[in-house]
Amino acid sequence: MREDSPDIEIIVVDDCSDMDLSLEYGRLRDIGVHVFRQDRHRRGGAARNRGVREASGTHVSFLDSDDVWLPGRHDRVRRFYDLPQTARTVLLSGMLMHVDGRIRAPRQPDWPMGRPLVDFVYCDNGRVHTSMMNMPVDVVRDIPWNEDLRVNQDTDLAMRMDRAGVAFRLDPVAGVIKEETPRSGRLSIQAETADISYAWYKRESGDWSPGAKSGYHLQDRVWRLANAGRRREAVAALARSLNPPVCPRETARRGLSMLIGPQLYEWVRGAYQGAARTLGRKGDGIQLAADREWRMMDARAKAFCTAAHDRSADPMPVAAVPPADTSRVRQALS
Repeated sequence: MREDSPDIEIIVVDDCSDMDLSLEYGRLRDIGVHVFRQDRHRRGGAARNRGVREASGTHVSFLDSDDVWLPGRHDRVRRFYDLPQTARTVLLSGMLMHVDGRIRAPRQPDWPMGRPLVDFVYCDNGRVHTSMMNMPVDVVRDIPWNEDLRVNQDTDLAMRMDRAGVAFRLDPVAGVIKEETPRSGRLSIQAETADISYAWYKRESGDWSPGAKSGYHLQDRVWRLANAGRRREAVAALARSLNPPVCPRETARRGLSMLIGPQLYEWVRGAYQGAARTLGRKGDGIQLAADREWRMMDARAKAFCTAAHDRSADPMPVAAVPPADTSRVRQALS
């Protein structure tokens, strides 16, 4: 099935944003997109549950507003769910990250059969993000998003599904570019989220392995405290992550970032990656193809919004700009 198939239903849920997007929403409705606006700000979990309730199909995929869906993802999801053994399985699409104008291809570790999700996330540094998730709609209706959480929503949902016996599979091919550029408006880097996340951890971690508890401090708590300017607590959390040690390389990376400062660390990291690309490592192909795809998607979004505000313009179909060739991304990540 093609990605422009009429069988695909697109649902947009506006969580009572303070922006006037009525013109854009009008154009979306004109091309068949279902747009719903919450009566008040209810957070991401409630918005996603609303979308699930409104969905009329058998399967649902999620996409946050600042992330980008890559061409080919729906075709791979459809083929996966054509298999009878995937009836109650969550498929996690592969992910690239956009950080400060650059595309990164993070390594997704293997997930051995039977390994708890919390160990995969916090011991192995596995990624289970909202915009990667594809699942049967009945699964997420049985186990909905927690509407009270402000952070850790995706990990919480996946953890509860894993405990309920829902299977997970990883797709090695990139299906989404996730926006990870730090900016002041992002909830994930606001000062209070360190305490909100830690309260969630204390509620949920009673049956976690010692490694998962160490991994939470390394993968979650350290950077939240550092972003909040609570350096002493961040150092203490980094020390806590060594009991027992989970990922020495990640521990060293975060320690170095706090020691020399995130800006200098990113400069050093960028210089190293640039040298690696000069030597012809595989990441170069991922970088070039994904950078091109990001620019094309950004151009399409800007053109769509411009046309919505230009009453004299002829309606422009969403697919007016052809998608970039991402075959190099797929080949590199296969």
